[in-house]
Amino acid sequence: MYDESNYLSCSKKDVISKVPEYLWDSWLENTSDKDRADDVFMKKIVSRRGECLKYASDALRSDKDIVLKAVRNCARAIVYASDPLQKDRKFIKQSVNQNHEVIRYVRDEFRNDKSIAQLAVRKNSENIAFLSEELQNDPDVIETYLGNNLYNLRFAPEKMRDNKDIVIKALSEYGHVIEYVSERLRADKEVVLAAVSSAWNALGFALGGLNNDRDVVLAAVRHCGLALQFASDKMKDDKEIVLTAIEHHEGNALEFASQRLRDDKETVLLAVRKSEYSIFYASERLRHDPDVIYAILDTFPQSFERLPEDVQENLNYILFGLESVVGHLPDPDNYSFFEDSTSEYYIEYDHAEDDFMDILESIPREVLRNDPDLNDKICRLAVRMDNAYYEGEFPYQDDSCRIVCIVEELFEEKDIPIRPVLKEAAYALRKKYKKKSEDEYRRLAPEERLFYKNLDLYVRIVGRTVMEYGAEREKDYLSRDGGFVRNCMLSFVKDLVYSQQRLYHDSELWKDNDYEVDLDKAYEEIRNQLSPDIKVVRKAYEYYYSENVTVDVSENIHLILVRAVPLKIINIWVNETDSEHEHSKWLAPDRLNEFCAMVGHIRDIYGQYEEIVQRKAADLREKFGENMTDAAAEIFASEADNREQRRAKKAESGKEMAVEESTKTENE
Repeated sequence: MYDESNYLSCSKKDVISKVPEYLWDSWLENTSDKDRADDVFMKKIVSRRGECLKYASDALRSDKDIVLKAVRNCARAIVYASDPLQKDRKFIKQSVNQNHEVIRYVRDEFRNDKSIAQLAVRKNSENIAFLSEELQNDPDVIETYLGNNLYNLRFAPEKMRDNKDIVIKALSEYGHVIEYVSERLRADKEVVLAAVSSAWNALGFALGGLNNDRDVVLAAVRHCGLALQFASDKMKDDKEIVLTAIEHHEGNALEFASQRLRDDKETVLLAVRKSEYSIFYASERLRHDPDVIYAILDTFPQSFERLPEDVQENLNYILFGLESVVGHLPDPDNYSFFEDSTSEYYIEYDHAEDDFMDILESIPREVLRNDPDLNDKICRLAVRMDNAYYEGEFPYQDDSCRIVCIVEELFEEKDIPIRPVLKEAAYALRKKYKKKSEDEYRRLAPEERLFYKNLDLYVRIVGRTVMEYGAEREKDYLSRDGGFVRNCMLSFVKDLVYSQQRLYHDSELWKDNDYEVDLDKAYEEIRNQLSPDIKVVRKAYEYYYSENVTVDVSENIHLILVRAVPLKIINIWVNETDSEHEHSKWLAPDRLNEFCAMVGHIRDIYGQYEEIVQRKAADLREKFGENMTDAAAEIFASEADNREQRRAKKAESGKEMAVEESTKTENE
């Protein structure tokens, strides 16, 4: 920063280049009249720092163009304009149009000029505070102030917020703005009715006992049942009002009803049919009422685990819950993925499967062992459930995910007899899948079969992942260079490499125990045989496999010859670690030419197969990324945590069962 001596001593020709702008007015104040009389110099100063206009000559302060340049960068410069310009209405309007803040410094006659006032408010609504009191309440100015956004009422002057006509117009669209209107109008029934018809919480700001006015409260709960929480105790005990609130907010409005109505069977039945969570707000008596239990299981079978413990132990309720799950499945004759179906709740398999298994696992295994009729009913329900989905060709599910196989596996784990109907369905399913797989791949060459099996596998993985986590997660995964392409191609290359049996030896190759593989020679041989565009790297690591030769198949996939213990062995790995295959085979040095031929072949076909995977990724991205409905996405997001909790609970239950079996075995 300059001190006084620096800028006072600066010559006129150096002011603009050397003196900071914020010091220009101080420099002008202390300079000579001769310098200030230089109009060419002052024009440059004023056009960049408008407040310096006060030091300009009368001629410049009367020059409209110069003054407009000054007010453009400093609204207060208008006060330094010549007296005739400050009285010129047309010029003042032009100045306000250049810089709306000019309205703050003009003479009172112009702040009371309706046309100029509207222009200033249109430029910036905050300028209304600088208008005369009369114009602040002028209907035309107010309309300009609110513009197309009635929400601006909350920032309006107090008198405007006490104008009934304006307030009603604003509250009809933005009811929650009632918080900012005058207390007089918050006690006005007509005003409050306008607010509660557009905002669920508006009733909470009503005054004058209007939360005890039946007309007002009914209007509020018709808009949103949650408004019941702001009603008076008398209104919360009005059955018609409470039933209306439940109808208009999925039943959860029962939380705000009176104790008497939370113990009213008709009220609670309506609530539990609207929301699975409303059971928490019912009286203790009705939470155990059979009609209420059956109503909630009939509508929301997934709420079984939220019911009281004694209810979850009742076999009648358990069977009804299982039947309800099956009853909510899609119509197999009219069903397509992520589209409208006859099912109101299950748009994908995992939800129904989880609910069915959660309810099923609440039955003690001893009961299932000793009650053939109950066992038979459950097995038949599992078959019905399986048929409901798969007769409709529900996509991207393999036989291991079919409910008949899941129930069969559970029964085997718990040593529960498996009824013939379930056993036959599981057998027929596996037979069908085996035949389908054989028919599908029979026409393909071995190499193509490896590729398409991997491609089909990853398509199913994507389907299951999308159903569990939603489509957003898959958009990047399904991009041209995303995980779907990389993983599918990596898996294909692995299978292709490990199918080349001629490269491997399962017995001792060398009788000379002192023989040691020379990786340096192997590196040179491979590099000489392969095309120059294939990168071959000799590496040494600090891990248990200390040395290797790495060949790049692609940017993400590498074949690695690892000299392992004993040193006479060379393992072929794909991408550093390969947990999917045992490393019991090794490559002899004299087979390096066959290895190089395999690398060359993979490089030749890689682009062709990668293009197929990329096309498939694009198809899936379009299907899941664009066509999935918002409703489905919301369900996935809201249910993800619930599924994880249920699975954790199942895992914990399995641990407890294992401990129980272990203890039983030790005792025996």
